[in-house]
Amino acid sequence: MARTADDLPLRLAGGMLWASFGILVYIRTMSGVWRDATPLALLLTMASYPPLIAILARRWRPAVRHGLLSALVLLYLLPFLVVGTGWDWMPWTVAAGVLCVLPARPAWPLFALVLAATGTAAALLGYGVYDSIWFMIVTADDGLIVFSLAALLGTARRLHDTRGELARLALVRERLRLDGELRNVLGGKLRAIAFRMRKAAREEPVDARHDIREGVGLARRTLAEVRATAGAYRATTIAEPPARIESPRLARFVLLAVLLIQCVLVLINLYYVDEAGPTTLAWALLGLIGIVILQVLPQNRATFVLQGLLFLLPLAAIPGSWDRVLSFFTGKVLLTVRPPRSWALAGVVLAGHLAWLLYEAATRGYPLPNVLASFGGHVMLAWLVYSLGRLTGLITVLDRARHELAQAAVRRERTRVARDLHDVLGFSLSAVALKGELAERLLETDPDRARTELAALVALVERALVELESIAGDRVELRLAAELDAAREVLTAAGIEAAAQVETGPLPAEVDTAVATALRETVTNVLRHSQARTCEMTISGTDGLVRLRVVNDGSLTETEPGRHGSGLGSIAQRTGGRLAVARHPGGRFEVIAEFGSDPAGLGGDPDGVHPVAGSQLGDG
Repeated sequence: MARTADDLPLRLAGGMLWASFGILVYIRTMSGVWRDATPLALLLTMASYPPLIAILARRWRPAVRHGLLSALVLLYLLPFLVVGTGWDWMPWTVAAGVLCVLPARPAWPLFALVLAATGTAAALLGYGVYDSIWFMIVTADDGLIVFSLAALLGTARRLHDTRGELARLALVRERLRLDGELRNVLGGKLRAIAFRMRKAAREEPVDARHDIREGVGLARRTLAEVRATAGAYRATTIAEPPARIESPRLARFVLLAVLLIQCVLVLINLYYVDEAGPTTLAWALLGLIGIVILQVLPQNRATFVLQGLLFLLPLAAIPGSWDRVLSFFTGKVLLTVRPPRSWALAGVVLAGHLAWLLYEAATRGYPLPNVLASFGGHVMLAWLVYSLGRLTGLITVLDRARHELAQAAVRRERTRVARDLHDVLGFSLSAVALKGELAERLLETDPDRARTELAALVALVERALVELESIAGDRVELRLAAELDAAREVLTAAGIEAAAQVETGPLPAEVDTAVATALRETVTNVLRHSQARTCEMTISGTDGLVRLRVVNDGSLTETEPGRHGSGLGSIAQRTGGRLAVARHPGGRFEVIAEFGSDPAGLGGDPDGVHPVAGSQLGDG
């Protein structure tokens, strides 16, 4: 599948995970070199990396994931069989694999079991209390880092891949709501009109006249209600989605857990390595408590400045231990300060930390691999804070984008329904009113024809009911032949001499529907906005175009511009060709609509919401 610009944030997020994994591998390698591991031991240490990489690379089926976890555990144990304990054997890959593969309920107890087994093994192998705690803490730290970044990346990918699902669900809910609303508001009125016309067809002229007038009056009131409802749907605003959570719970949990781990390491180092006295330990404990409290509070500029003071001020007194939490602040600098200043400041801090480590190595005789591993740890923690913050931001943006897409889908659906109410039901109700009035006039002069007109009216209202049911479901399909017949009947009923001429063969369904929609709207405008006595309708096809031409002789005067209706402008926005209107001497008004005869040229709505015409079109 081709990559797009939309995938770039996810590729950058994936890069954060793999960069973190690479830093951890570097740290563990340097630690192994410091412990005098042989080249074979260093190579065997990497045996458990490929299964973990495979687990992180994609979302496998459960059976495959469990198989990879089993392989990871076996390959982790392999160096014990070959080189004993002469390698950096902290089981961070096992801890990460357990969290990444298993459900939360069994994963966290097993994670704790791995940590307990690590400390117990270190004690049985003769390591002291300090080293045993160190092994447990580093295993927990590394496992949490890999798991948190992988989990947040997975969440971001799911949100990205399913960004249209919420819009589709919102669209379905809105269609069901509108369908019920339209049936309740308009369906009952249409059935009442049909009842009146059926009753009138069975009655004597005197009684029939009353029912016809009631039905025509109801049709006109319903037509006004249709227009009002359409206008309300267009004007309705959609409330903004509620503010989303600032950061996922997992990110906050992991950041706090890693910070607590670093605080514990500071206190352990002060006690075991620096042999600090009670006063120093007390001040350090108070400072660390303050840092943790500020981390729990909502993050803003004030908490950032206070944390900076608590991170930086104690360095002069206890630099050898406090620098472990300083790396946490380095990551916050990357997140809070705008680039490129953030990267410059972080570079200065990292360079200073490396210089200090090299100075200590020279004065205290620390092995260089140990110094490089410690520096890698500083970089890892700073990168973790930055990566979790960026992934949190990406998830927030993706989640908000999903809600915005859903809003847009609902807004487009309301606009489409408003448009279809105007285009479809507006014509049908206008026709009912006109043909009802004609039937009433015929009651005295030609009762048999009046009953024929009333029977046709009932069929017209039933057709309007079907169209109403189709509007919310987006299933309305008009056909040109039927629309031509209906147009002739309605124009004749209104006392307008109608003539129609079709000079094309069968048209593709999409084009046929588009032309039928334009014809319906044009005839509706003739009825509503003219004093026509004649109306000519011509459909012709030339040079890959289908042309609809409607001419009437009752155009309103030039002092009433724009009174030919807004529906044609709406159709011009969503048909596949050009629309032109012109006034001619003698009050003649002409409408010409052209459509491409190739249905492939008719575009669809990008959200899958199609108008009545089944096509999307701009002015030519």
